[in-house]
Amino acid sequence: MKSRKLFMFSIILLVAVFSTTFYAQDAFGNNTDSVFYIPVEGEVGPPMLAFVSREIENARQQGASAIVLEISTFGGRVDSALEISDVILDAKVPTVAYVKKRALSAGVIITISCEKVVMAPGSTIGSAETIPYTEKNISAWAGELRAVAERRGRDGEIIAAMADRDIEIPGVIEKGKLLNLTASRAVELGVADKIVSSRDELQQWLGLPDARAVEIRESFQMSLAKLVASSTASALLLTVGFVGFVAELLIPGFGVAGTLGLLSFALFFAGNLLAGHAGWAAIILFIVGIILLLVEVFIPGFGIPGLGGITAIFTSIVMASRSMEQALASLAISMVLSVVLIFVLVKFAPRNKYFDRLILSTRQNREEGYINMDDDITLIGREGIAVTPLRPSGTANIEGNRMDVITRGEYVKKDERIRIIRVEGNRIIVEKIE
Repeated sequence: MKSRKLFMFSIILLVAVFSTTFYAQDAFGNNTDSVFYIPVEGEVGPPMLAFVSREIENARQQGASAIVLEISTFGGRVDSALEISDVILDAKVPTVAYVKKRALSAGVIITISCEKVVMAPGSTIGSAETIPYTEKNISAWAGELRAVAERRGRDGEIIAAMADRDIEIPGVIEKGKLLNLTASRAVELGVADKIVSSRDELQQWLGLPDARAVEIRESFQMSLAKLVASSTASALLLTVGFVGFVAELLIPGFGVAGTLGLLSFALFFAGNLLAGHAGWAAIILFIVGIILLLVEVFIPGFGIPGLGGITAIFTSIVMASRSMEQALASLAISMVLSVVLIFVLVKFAPRNKYFDRLILSTRQNREEGYINMDDDITLIGREGIAVTPLRPSGTANIEGNRMDVITRGEYVKKDERIRIIRVEGNRIIVEKIE
């Protein structure tokens, strides 16, 4: 009886072991090895930092055998690159940098932070000079590159020469030039470990030929953030936004122009918010700017709400941009394009009554009762009423004649009584009758 119980226990134990082995195996092979491929493409910045950090942690939690960063970048923000480097160095999973096209500028430190570096045929690495080029920036950046390279057992001086043009290494780089290496030269100098042409070849070299390849793709949010954060996209979105708002004031009714304008500004701020460039303060300031412009349109004043609205909008755009340089470049391009398109709209589009509140568009035709001051210079002392708000210029009815007049700076509401106090050439200066 005892032997029978022992036999049954042995059978149950064997079944448990085989069951565990079966469920540990995956559908692609006979083991649980997996290699996670994470793309590092485009501009290095906060969106890339968030994406790489999240996916490296995800791979670690899923028990990845190795993490491969597939790199193709011209560089970007140094601060983001340094944070990505720290994440890679602390990954607790074997990491491999696979330079598929290029690893330039900030991409260099991401590459050398990995334990192993492989490069595709025709790829390059180097040219890691900072912008702006100052002795302080270069010294700090080159020091970071040296430290990471030495931690991974690579020649720190060769890596630093990619950032500091004052470094001279006989037979490698002469003074005054930045080091940039082809794949074969990088292997020769120990910057890279091997040249591989495919993932299969890479996994063979890693000793994981049958491991499951887990390909990570960029999320929609990251793709949007990277797209909108570029100077070209920012300029185009701002242009559509500005022109859409003006067109909405110019063309009667709320329609396509206003909707496109709102969507363009929404995309600009949403993308930069996802990219980590913008905070809620910039978005709130932009909304305040729009409200102030609406106050100026619907409740005419001294121009202060309108000026404040424009200032708030421009400030919010600067706050939401990656840098002051990008903000100014995007605004300059968008302003030029907007002026051209708005000129076309003003010239050919039908008029909205609210647009006439922003600009003085009344024509002084004799058929409508206007007269030329040169025809009558005995106007001083005559009285009339303001046909439009005077802020300080506008239109008045003086004894049955419509005239273009201007105050000495004070604001006069529509239908208030006025008096001509001075005539200077073509200028009729009036004051409000108290």
